[in-house]
Amino acid sequence: MKQSKWYAFLTGAVLLTGIALYGLWIGYQDIVNPPERTLSASEDERPEPEGNVYVALGDSLTRGVGSTSGAGYVQPVSAALEEEEGVRTQNLAVSGARTEDLLTQLEQPEVRRTIENARYITLTIGGNDLFNRGENVDNFESVDIQQVVTDAKTNLETIFTEIRSLNDSATIVYIGLYNPFQNDENGQAFNQLILDWNASAKQLANAQNIDVIDPFAYISDLSRDLATDQFHPSDRTYEKFANDVLFVLE
Repeated sequence: MKQSKWYAFLTGAVLLTGIALYGLWIGYQDIVNPPERTLSASEDERPEPEGNVYVALGDSLTRGVGSTSGAGYVQPVSAALEEEEGVRTQNLAVSGARTEDLLTQLEQPEVRRTIENARYITLTIGGNDLFNRGENVDNFESVDIQQVVTDAKTNLETIFTEIRSLNDSATIVYIGLYNPFQNDENGQAFNQLILDWNASAKQLANAQNIDVIDPFAYISDLSRDLATDQFHPSDRTYEKFANDVLFVLE
């Protein structure tokens, strides 16, 4: 009996030693001849984008600045799309952004992937180019405003083309400009500039199958239609934006 137990013990020890030595040999091979690492799925094996995203791009209007709740127009649109279609939202807008800033953002790989997966896209851009925080209005006589507008329009055309090249099927809506400086000394001079901007934006957008909302007429009573900062939309005006966007998307 003792001899059989000793034999079993010896057999087990030899087996464990062999397993340990084999493990050491495998580890050694991993060090001197590391296996080739591959992605968990190749590009061809990755699932196709579901296109179930609403992407909001642009400046402070898309961020909802001026709205008392911060909802702006994006949150009502987002809530409606989520309820009706299960669409989720990514708001990539940056307060203070100009057209060149959005162009830079469109170069980012993460932003490009997000746009590629979008079913709906909205954007607001151009106001910070033209107004420059109101400085272009105050210094209207000394600023080459026509050059400012020309450069911004060129950027806008590139923005439309780039977004559409990334996604040829999404519904895209651009919200144009309004004039928050109507009561300023040089404010009226901007009315025609903005009307021309919105008309040009519509022409550029049509070439890329992009819808345009023209909010110029939304601002007639500044105390009612603008927020307390007298620049961004009031809740009432944001509601108009949201209703118009949903009308286009539906």
